[in-house]
Amino acid sequence: MSLTVGGTHMLLCRAAIRRGSTKKTLHTSASRRKAIENWKRPSIDEMGAPTESHAHVFTKNQRRYNLQLLAGVGLFGFTTVVAVNTIDPNATPKFLKDTTFSTKTPELVAVEEEAETEAVEIEAVEAAAVDESGEETAAAEEALAAEAVRIAAEEAEAVEAARMGAEEVAAAEAARIAAEEAAAAEAARMAAEE
Repeated sequence: MSLTVGGTHMLLCRAAIRRGSTKKTLHTSASRRKAIENWKRPSIDEMGAPTESHAHVFTKNQRRYNLQLLAGVGLFGFTTVVAVNTIDPNATPKFLKDTTFSTKTPELVAVEEEAETEAVEIEAVEAAAVDESGEETAAAEEALAAEAVRIAAEEAEAVEAARMGAEEVAAAEAARIAAEEAAAAEAARMAAEE
C-alpha cells in the first residue's frame, strides 16, 4: 500500500518500516508471545457478586478518605507553623554581622547628627515660649471651656425638642390608627347587622 504526499510515494507497510528502524523495541519476549500462551480473557461469569451493600462500603471508604484528608491537613498545618517559627525569610546575613559593614557614609551620619541637635534646640525654644505665654493660654482655655459648655447645652436642648416632637408625632399616628380601627370595627358591625 502506498500513499502520495507532495508528489512522493510513502510506503505504509509495517514490515518495511520495521526493517528501516534501528531502534530496539520494548518487547523482550519472542514474537510468538509465549509468556501469555495459556492466558485467556476473563468473562463476566468469573466476576464475583457484591457481598456488602453499596452504602456500607461507600461510608467505610469515605471515613478512611476523610481521615487521610484530616491527617494531611494537620501535617501541613504543623509543617507551616514550624516553618514560620523557624525560618526567617529576611534575615541579615551572618557575614554582614561579622564584618560590621555599614552602608551609611560619614557625611550622612554628620547630617543626621546636625538634624537631631537642631530638633532638640527647637523643642527647647518652644518650651520656653510656652512658659512665657502660660497666663495667656490659661485665659484662652477657660474661654474655650465656657464655649464648649454653652454648645453642649444647646445640643441637649435640641435633642430634647426633637425627642418631644417625635413623641407627639407617634401619639398622633397612634390616635389616627386607633380611629381607623374603630371606624373599621363600626363598619363591620353595621355590615353584620344588615
